[in-house]
Amino acid sequence: MGRCKFNEKWFEEDTFWGWLEKAGGYEARCRLSRKAFILGTMGAKALESHMRSQKYIRYSVAASGTTTMPILFERSGLKSSASVASTSHQTALTGFVSPPETQKAEVLWVLHTMSSFIRSGLLQLLLLGFFVVMAFFGFFQSCTVEHKRSLIRRWSPPTGLFIPPSTCFCINDSYILDNSIPSDQLAEILERRGKEYKKHQARTSSILNTLLFAPSNSPLQYPIQGFTVRPMVPTLIPGLALHTQKRSSYKVLLNVTRGILSLGTPRDEDVVNGSRKNLIILETDSLAEMNKLLAKVTYTSTVYHIHTGDLVHFMCEVHQAVFPIVIRQPTLPVLFDIGTAISDQVTVTTKTFMRYKELKLLIRSLRQHYKDMTLIVADDTHEPEKIIEENVLHYIMPGGQGWFAGRTLAVSQVTTKYFLWVDDDFLFTEKTKIEDLVEVMEATPMLDVVGGSVDGNQFYFSINYDEGDGVTGGCLEKKNNRRFHSVPNFPQCHLVSGVVNFFLARTDAVNRVRFDPKLKRVGHPEFFMDGLGQLMVATCSHVSISHQPRMMKPEYKIFRHPTSEEQDSKKRLYHYKNYLKCIRFG
Repeated sequence: MGRCKFNEKWFEEDTFWGWLEKAGGYEARCRLSRKAFILGTMGAKALESHMRSQKYIRYSVAASGTTTMPILFERSGLKSSASVASTSHQTALTGFVSPPETQKAEVLWVLHTMSSFIRSGLLQLLLLGFFVVMAFFGFFQSCTVEHKRSLIRRWSPPTGLFIPPSTCFCINDSYILDNSIPSDQLAEILERRGKEYKKHQARTSSILNTLLFAPSNSPLQYPIQGFTVRPMVPTLIPGLALHTQKRSSYKVLLNVTRGILSLGTPRDEDVVNGSRKNLIILETDSLAEMNKLLAKVTYTSTVYHIHTGDLVHFMCEVHQAVFPIVIRQPTLPVLFDIGTAISDQVTVTTKTFMRYKELKLLIRSLRQHYKDMTLIVADDTHEPEKIIEENVLHYIMPGGQGWFAGRTLAVSQVTTKYFLWVDDDFLFTEKTKIEDLVEVMEATPMLDVVGGSVDGNQFYFSINYDEGDGVTGGCLEKKNNRRFHSVPNFPQCHLVSGVVNFFLARTDAVNRVRFDPKLKRVGHPEFFMDGLGQLMVATCSHVSISHQPRMMKPEYKIFRHPTSEEQDSKKRLYHYKNYLKCIRFG
């Protein structure tokens, strides 16, 4: 079988209209994604295969707010009772064209309006309007069925100023992370990373992210936000209605892709044929009857998923709208009994390695201000010493497991609503008012992490992140001492992306992000990078802790600073795990 040539007749097919371009004798191009592809021996099947690709779906729903859905209606005459057609039936599109009786009534209405203004200065304008209406009716009646079909088929919601995602720009002094990969391994790693990123997108993307446009001057009423259903549980769609002028008949269409539609009670379904389908067509000669039927339409998802969505296409004549349904399994609340004492609300956590002198000073200072508060210590010293202190939980790890592994272990053992992270060489002072940080968190439920200051220095930062085009990777810039705005009712606190190693955090929120154990010696902003978009972070200037004098033992210095190989390993982690093209720490 030879190669297939591009067929110009494909432009006339509903399935390919709006996105297909000719790229050559044997090639086609997608107008949305700008991707060209060879037809090979598949012909039209190659176009259909492209339409099933994730890239086409992502661009098409973002550009138009809807997916392509060719529907033909067969004109079956006026009906005195409601009827429903399933997806297996086709009706001519002429069913959406007003019948002659309706057109006659509309002309009489124009004449009646003119007579009421016969003495006004608007007569000439109304006469002009009358002839325009008459010319339109004459034109539309003279159209062939195919021409009418073409006119309505080519209507689509406005696209606005949607700009498809493009590759991000690496600012000056950014580190290009491809350079951290050995050249003989780069191609293989990029391919493997790309496949993993597609799996990530499949897990995290949702039809609920589709860009939708509200139609102007539409007679369709529908819920635009807040309609949530449980998986596979029939639920009435609230607010469906049709508001239009009197017609001799009324016809609406409802279509979904991930569920079924039905008309409420079994009694209604006995009257209606074709119920419990993903597409139903309602037709009746009474607007009141139509709205009664719309008030009974229920939606049921057909596939179990704990958090996904569906889009409902709602159409009448040339009007169409799309609205979302959120499909979500309700979650059980996890509540903490915070009691009345601060020790019931907060646990102090730290990680230590070969610094027992500093750790004991930390414990002593804690006891001076909070004698009953629990302290959790994660310790990966190669030759550990036992810490036997009241209200101190000492977890000994295998030697040299690393900084983030210890942080993860310590936080995993917290049973209180909040934990306070401190370094093992900090000192509690009269300015270390944990209650003040708790007050901020309790008054601002949206916050997950609130940082203080260390010897008066807050060390906060913001993160600018551009996802890019999803192919070459994103661009990230960390900006020190940059903040957004103050926390409501707390002018001494400001929203940021990351804070210093002295912070109060919600235990459940941090456990969802965790500290990556691959970071062994140096790491702090990496936790907030992983939590970007998941954790709301603030920094407050009115709570502080002190730092002990830095006196490193020679044997500790050997482990204190990362080697060049460990620094390169961290860059490779950014490149692969965070799917970054470049990074800049400002």
